[in-house]
Amino acid sequence: MSVGAGSGIVDFFHGFQVALMMTVMFNLTQFIYWRCAASRNGTCWNKYQPVLWTFIATILVNVQPIMILTFGSFKLCCAECATVGVKEGCPANGMSYPPWGNGIPRPCDVRRGGNTFWDKSYCDGSKLAMFPVKWEGWCVQIFCTYGGFVFMLVGILQATQLHVKFVKQWRAIRSGRR
Repeated sequence: MSVGAGSGIVDFFHGFQVALMMTVMFNLTQFIYWRCAASRNGTCWNKYQPVLWTFIATILVNVQPIMILTFGSFKLCCAECATVGVKEGCPANGMSYPPWGNGIPRPCDVRRGGNTFWDKSYCDGSKLAMFPVKWEGWCVQIFCTYGGFVFMLVGILQATQLHVKFVKQWRAIRSGRR
């Protein structure tokens, strides 16, 4: 996204975030799988339900970082030609993605200025794009990222039975039996 100073480090960390999140989430899913395989009985659904919750969480949590990496890698921020450095050959609607090395403009939809997360005022790199400013971006943030962490919590609690252990310990403490 950013074409300003330090954009290389921003692009690097977008890629690093994707690599780190995918590694952590897929390793968690694998851990939950082996834990369920070793400690749970019953039907396939009873045994591996926590794995499904965690796998869905893995996919959901990685949606936003992958989208942001894609937008940054392919410079997908639609704005006025002058804003993104298109000097000649501007499309008829006056909007373009930043050109790649050849200087040829890449036309974009004038109604969609910017991208899923940020409006066209972020395309010149002068603003720090920390949080989405468009409703589509907030939907991805809330439903995919936060929803994914809720799914992850459900999967972990089911696999480890931690909630059952807490209740059991609480009852033991309340009855004075520690």
